[in-house]
Formats: sequence, structure tokens, C-alpha cells
Amino acid sequence: MDEIKYTTPSEQIEKLKSQNMIIHNEIYAKEQLRQCGYSNLIKSYREPYTLISNEKKVYRSGISFEQIQSLYTLDKNLRNAVMGAMLDLEEHIKEAAADVVASSFGIHQNDYLQFKNYRDKSKRKSRFNLSGILETMRKTLQTDKNPIAHYSTVYGIVPPWILFKSIYFSTIVNFIHQFKPTEQQKMVQHLYSVNSQEIPDSALPKLMTDTLFICLEYRNLAAHGGRVYNYECNSKLRFTHNLHGFSLLLFLLSFFDYQAPYEILNKSLTEELNRHCNAFPEDITYLGQILNVNITVSDNVWITGKSKKYHRNKHCSGILNTQSLDLKEAISQGYTPCKKCCK
Repeated sequence: MDEIKYTTPSEQIEKLKSQNMIIHNEIYAKEQLRQCGYSNLIKSYREPYTLISNEKKVYRSGISFEQIQSLYTLDKNLRNAVMGAMLDLEEHIKEAAADVVASSFGIHQNDYLQFKNYRDKSKRKSRFNLSGILETMRKTLQTDKNPIAHYSTVYGIVPPWILFKSIYFSTIVNFIHQFKPTEQQKMVQHLYSVNSQEIPDSALPKLMTDTLFICLEYRNLAAHGGRVYNYECNSKLRFTHNLHGFSLLLFLLSFFDYQAPYEILNKSLTEELNRHCNAFPEDITYLGQILNVNITVSDNVWITGKSKKYHRNKHCSGILNTQSLDLKEAISQGYTPCKKCCK
């Protein structure tokens, strides 16, 4: 086991080289290590590229710093997309929940925050059982910040669509879990088309709550900088399926009538797989298995404004400020293949 000690980027570079890693541009590599950190960049993403030789962990032949850095970038961009998609979904879910609560119990907090309106599923953590959730909401009503303070002062009431804006997504998801069947069915009608994806209507409430807990888990993972691309959820889906990880998240989001979160994630995944697998096609099989997707990449190459050579490797010989271009378009513009990376 390696001894844990402080090392400089220069020392980290030497260690990586001693472990058989190829580093095309040491200046670039040092800068990335300074910005991202050795643990975040290398330790978190090296596993697909290593093997054990003489009881020591080394990198497989041909593995470069740029390849691991590209996988890190893929995951970082997916994580940012998850955060954006979940914030978008959170707003939509809060509006739907507020509409359900207002239509069933009225718009005054003394009416819609009554314990009798909901089910008490005491198996959940104390702050997420019904008493804990309602107490959290009542405490939030005491804030001196707008818009809650404005509505409380001017109108004497705080409608659910105002209160829910200031409530954490985790609380809202657990609150929806406490809805009685009538309100759960109203939520389903907000989120799903009738007979969408040929799922029986009776199964949609379970699908909805399972999906929201899975989305919440991914949202929290992304918010805390967790690794997304190969993450396996602890929250379970109560349906027979052969999906896992990120593909399961996409699958569940595709059911919603509101498609923006799905489109954000699908676009990011497509772009990142295309970018990474164009530069490192040997990763197609691994990423296809981990993400449970079929990967088809466009034939893109990399160019710079400094020469008329096109490159398969974005970081070939340490080139910077590259742009992606379709191979046919590059050839039509007079670019010729780099002899080093386009063999």
C-alpha cells in the first residue's frame, strides 16, 4: 500500500512516469494536476487503465495522461449536466406538488400543512417522516426573507407555490412520498401522459416515487462532486429491468412529459462520448458496458489555427487551443493527417 504523503505536481509527474504512464506535455500535465488535484484527477479515474505487475499498480501499455484527463473531463461535464437537469426538474416538481396541494387542501398554510392530509410513513428518517417534514415547512414560514416574508406580511398567507420555493428538494421528494393515493394520482397526471410507455396506470405512482428518489440521489452526488459516469444508485426501482447506472437515470427521465432534464443529460452524454471516444476509441467497449449504451461516434478530428495538419489525438505533441471538425470537412479545407497520431 502506498504511503500517504504530500507531493508536488513535479513529483506526481515522476511517479506517473515510473508507473508506465505516457505524458506528452509535462507543462500541461502539471497545470492540470495543480488545478484538479492528483486524487480527483488520477486516483478517481485510473482504474480502467491499470493492472498489477510485480505486486505494483502500473498503467497498461499506451495509456497517457491525456486519456485519463479526458475521462475526468467527460465525468465532470456529465456531473455539471446532472446538476443543471436536476435543478430544472426540481423547479418542475415543486410547481406540480404545489398545484396538487393547493387544489386538494387550499392555499393557506394552516390548511395545507395539517397532518391529517397526508400519510405518515414512519420508517423514514425522523426529519423525513411526516412530522419532521411539516415541522421543517412551518419553520421555513418564519423566515424574514422574501418572497415568504412579503406574502406573510401583505396577504397574511403563504401559498404552497411560494413556500415550496424555499424547501430543499430532498424534503419535497419525501413529502410527495407521504401523499395519499388521491394526491399521488394527481401528481402522476402532472408528470406522465396516460398509458405512457405502456406502463399500467396503477404502477405509475410507484414509478414516480422511485424515479424521484433516484433523481435526488444523483442530484446530491453531483452537488458534492461525486463520480457520475459509473455510479450505481442505492435507491431501487420496483420494476423488472436490465438497466443500471446513468442509463437507468436517462430511461426514467424519458418517461416524464417534461423532457428538458432528459434532453440536457442525453445531449451532454452524446457530446462527451463523441469527444472522448474520437480521441480514444479503445475506450468505446469499456464505456459502452459501464454506461449500458451503444456508442457510435462521428468521424471527427482535431485542428489548430497554427498548421494545416489534423490530429486524432487532441493533445498530440502538446498542441493547445484545438477545435473539433468532421474529417471530410477537414480534408475539404486542405488539412492533411499528422504523421504521429494518424497512422
